[in-house]
Amino acid sequence: MMSGGNVRVQLRVLMVVIGMMMMVVGRVTSQNYEDALTKSILFFEGQRSGRLPPSQRMTWRKDSALNDGTESNVDLVGGYYDAGDNVKFNFPMAFTTTLLAWSVLEFGQFMGSDLQYALDAIRWGTDYFLKATSIPGTVFAIVGDPYGDHSCWQRPEDMDTPRTSYAVTTTNPGSEVSAEMAAALAASSMVFQAYDAQYSLTLLNRAAMVFDFADMYRGSYNDVFGALVCPYYYCDGSGYADELIWAAAWLYKATNNQSYWDYVLKHINSLPQYIKRMDTDGMPVSGGSFAEFGWDSKHAGINILVSKLVIDRQLNPSPFVFNADKFACSILPESPTKSVTYSPGGLLFKPGSCNMQHVTALSFLLLVYSRYSNDAQRGIQCDNFVVPPSRLVQVAQSQVRLKLSNQWIYVLL
Repeated sequence: MMSGGNVRVQLRVLMVVIGMMMMVVGRVTSQNYEDALTKSILFFEGQRSGRLPPSQRMTWRKDSALNDGTESNVDLVGGYYDAGDNVKFNFPMAFTTTLLAWSVLEFGQFMGSDLQYALDAIRWGTDYFLKATSIPGTVFAIVGDPYGDHSCWQRPEDMDTPRTSYAVTTTNPGSEVSAEMAAALAASSMVFQAYDAQYSLTLLNRAAMVFDFADMYRGSYNDVFGALVCPYYYCDGSGYADELIWAAAWLYKATNNQSYWDYVLKHINSLPQYIKRMDTDGMPVSGGSFAEFGWDSKHAGINILVSKLVIDRQLNPSPFVFNADKFACSILPESPTKSVTYSPGGLLFKPGSCNMQHVTALSFLLLVYSRYSNDAQRGIQCDNFVVPPSRLVQVAQSQVRLKLSNQWIYVLL
């Protein structure tokens, strides 16, 4: 079975990329970005767990998993299923929510009638994360039994597999999942400032609390849940330091609290320059951490996000802008420092399981960075030549076109 999270990662980032394409290049007659955006957001309604609202558009889905958390004496109803699975893996789910929030912050005003559905998708995640972090010193990380679930293909409405809830605690910490939840809550708090100020404050306060927990009680959730997450591609291969810095950066962006910025500066140089991950054959490969971004590795995302902050607030750009440029240059086909390959049909390829995760996530960052660089009226320095921000848009657009034109057979030949 293909990892459900891999499917969800592809679709959630595709939604973000499509939205950015609508903003930076406008509507193109040969590619219906608007329709694709609508369908990408609709996907999240199909993944909802819990009691469905009257606004549910996928009416063939019904209420499910209404007793989640009962054996732990906590309400864990809600959240999202892991694509074709009925387990709720909160680490990739939190990353989903962070990216959804980032997409709305960047281009929500261009989303038209889909904006409200995007807000609903974010809130469906954050409502659940508020429940999963409601007990001080405890963060729930998984709901459901991965082994039982993966051996029995069932509709969520009919499932009879165990709904065990698993938590990280002060004695068995999981900084990755906790910090990613903090990032999701902080990013989402910014989204809801204009729509529900009290809810926004609730999210922000909880984000700070969960971040403190993740930082104070450090440890990898691999050590706690390795037997549950590693067989399903959810082992953390890059450590938890990137999630802690990622969360601190979002909290600084949301609060302007100097202590979070100090945290980012203190720890950014402690990130490893190289990280190991698995290729499509399950073999370990090493790569520069500055070029990695996904539910597991936040390195490139940190640099892109912080590049905007340091440019706008006239802070020291090192090492963030330098590494953001390095990331962009690692993708551009003509760059002397390119670290990816392209198929004869033009599809970006990067070693690692489920290549379309890389295509969509990296395309999103290219689009975001092109906007930041354009606003700053600066080019991207690639070794001995400078690339205009518009070139990043062209490369990202080429990847989205391939995804939307159903040319997979031709692309991969």
